[in-house]
Amino acid sequence: MEYFLQQKLLEDKKFKKYFDENTNFIKYFNRNPEYYREFMKEMKEVYKERTTDKLNDAINTINVVSSIIDTLK
Repeated sequence: MEYFLQQKLLEDKKFKKYFDENTNFIKYFNRNPEYYREFMKEMKEVYKERTTDKLNDAINTINVVSSIIDTLK
């Protein structure tokens, strides 16, 4: 595995945690360091950090607030 890739993985706690849980990525990184993008995509899916996940959370929060306000009326 290339040094810059190791540094990126160790800098962020979420990356390191996901990498520790899924050690099968070692062989992919050794074969092709460009697989890092795929790793990030998968990690964001699992931890729900994609833009769509954030929008859905915001919409759900708005719906909860709306229902509370309707209940109070």
